[in-house]
Amino acid sequence: MERPPSTSGSWFLGCLLTLAFLQLPAPVSGDAHKFYLAPLGGTAELPCPLLLWPGMVLSEVRWQRPAHLPHTQAVHVFRDGQDRDDDLMPEYKGRTKLVRDTLKGSYSLSISNVRLEDRGLYQCQFRVGNQSQEGNVTLQVAVLGSDPFIHVKSYDAGWIQLVCQSVGWFPKPWTEWRDTEGRVLQSLSEAHFLDETGLFRTAVSSRIRDNSVGNVSCTVRNEVLGQEETTIMVIGAPAPGSLSSPAVALSAVLPILGLLILLGIWLICKQKRSKEKLLYEQVMEVENLLEDHAKEKGRLHKALKKLRSELKLKRAAANAGWRRARLHFVVVTLDPDTAHPKLILSEDRRCVRLGDKKRPVPDNPQRFDFVVSVLGSECFTTGCHYWEVYVGEKTKWILGVCSDSVSRKGKVTASPANGHWLVRQSRRNEYEALTSPQTSFRLKESPKCVGVFLDYEAGVISFYNVTDKSHIFTFTHSFSSPLRPFFEPCLHDEGRNTAPLIICTELQKSDESIFTKQEGKSKANGDVSLTVNPSLLSPQGPELFPVNDTWPSNLGPALQGFKAPSL
Repeated sequence: MERPPSTSGSWFLGCLLTLAFLQLPAPVSGDAHKFYLAPLGGTAELPCPLLLWPGMVLSEVRWQRPAHLPHTQAVHVFRDGQDRDDDLMPEYKGRTKLVRDTLKGSYSLSISNVRLEDRGLYQCQFRVGNQSQEGNVTLQVAVLGSDPFIHVKSYDAGWIQLVCQSVGWFPKPWTEWRDTEGRVLQSLSEAHFLDETGLFRTAVSSRIRDNSVGNVSCTVRNEVLGQEETTIMVIGAPAPGSLSSPAVALSAVLPILGLLILLGIWLICKQKRSKEKLLYEQVMEVENLLEDHAKEKGRLHKALKKLRSELKLKRAAANAGWRRARLHFVVVTLDPDTAHPKLILSEDRRCVRLGDKKRPVPDNPQRFDFVVSVLGSECFTTGCHYWEVYVGEKTKWILGVCSDSVSRKGKVTASPANGHWLVRQSRRNEYEALTSPQTSFRLKESPKCVGVFLDYEAGVISFYNVTDKSHIFTFTHSFSSPLRPFFEPCLHDEGRNTAPLIICTELQKSDESIFTKQEGKSKANGDVSLTVNPSLLSPQGPELFPVNDTWPSNLGPALQGFKAPSL
């Protein structure tokens, strides 16, 4: 019966292998800086500087670019006896192979179709178990550049300066000039610099006598590849009897210089005449502008005078229209069957305000259920009619006339096309006529009382500021259906718009005002005066509204002087 191998013996063998691997010859420090050159498009052979003990089996051989990316990536991986494609840089796939020399114990990396991007540091790594060692080697790519180009840079005192240029070389090339007799010429300057692709551009200058005849050559050589490029320039002899180079240059320069002088004089004269012409045109333009300005000023003065006259006439016509409208004064009342459930009407149906909650009223077809509005009881089909509504200090209200057939249910868009002819105060001294689109305007004085005039046959609905007897707005339309007064006290506007709309029962008297000023101030102009029953202002009198819905405290002084029927 055989005994199983000793555990201590296996451990000892593993230690020997690890120790042997750790004693591998370290890479020579100069190998990382030694260049292994390969021609562009050829094959590069990079030997790994690490050596193995004979018979040692590696678990992995990895070639990689340690400084190519922020993290190292593999160029070629040989693991468990075969090549692996995982974790390889894409640009190296299919171009690398591992060359093994088992006798020497060396591993070399072969790269085919060498590119410029392949230049740089490579690292080979041997791994035995969990132990590894690395060695570095550098690859350089040798490139043969373009044919040299020779051109004449300048001519100076019998010398011709030539420049030889070429591009696309690596490593830095060697250059040489030769004269017409084949002797090496001394270079005046020599410049080599790398372009954006990492290749060298070279420019070398030299000079020869202007009487030299023959071939001048420039040679650029890549000493690594052992190849060179040469360009020849032919220097010809001057024809018999021809002028010397200085004489030729002088004979060519003098006529050109004379022409330039004449051209300069002509340009100066032309520029001077252009400036004089431009200055004259500017002077004439200014004079014309002044003359046009004077004419325009006269026209504007006449137009302004005419407008002022027309404004006076329009104001007089508006005032006359208001006085004519008041001849048709009628007392209208509110129709409770049309009032929105949140509206609170007085017992005499001449005051309306917005309550805090809906009242339990019948939901009949005539009642508004979305728009907080109410219609007048009167229905007009002919004639002229005028009524006045006291708005006081309210910040929002809507007044006017609507067709008896307007929709009472849901959201309603107020416009003449839908049978509404209304004027609205949207905020302090901002008003809108609900046309389509709406017409916005401001008034010189905010009305305390608004007059509404309807001329059915003439198709006119006009609004007047009773406070200052001015015209507000006029609608024109051809009416064919019954019309009814329209009232909307609007929302409370954060407590600033809780006052009611009050239908006036009488016209202003000529010796009293609608509004009585506090502290004995003078009264507003007007023909007739309205007074409100004190019971509207006193909590001890008959209540116009439910107990919880009281009048605002600031309404009492505004309503003094009104005569309304006692409730």
